[in-house]
Amino acid sequence: MENSIGLATALNPHLGYTAATAIAQEALATGRGVVELTVEKGLLPAHRLAELLTPSGSPAPRARPSLTRAGRSRGPVRP
Repeated sequence: MENSIGLATALNPHLGYTAATAIAQEALATGRGVVELTVEKGLLPAHRLAELLTPSGSPAPRARPSLTRAGRSRGPVRP
């Protein structure tokens, strides 16, 4: 999981687009992990990365309103 370039997407709000993109590109080019590079460059400490990348630390998904054919909201979509 630490080698997944997709982690850069999850880190985007915390690193900023430019830094997250640079990390992803370097990880792809070198085969090194996103987490390893982020810590090495001092962008985030390892303990903060662990918090951010733990599924239990992720916010719960929000219900999105459904739209009628006319494009008007009918309220939240129920599962």
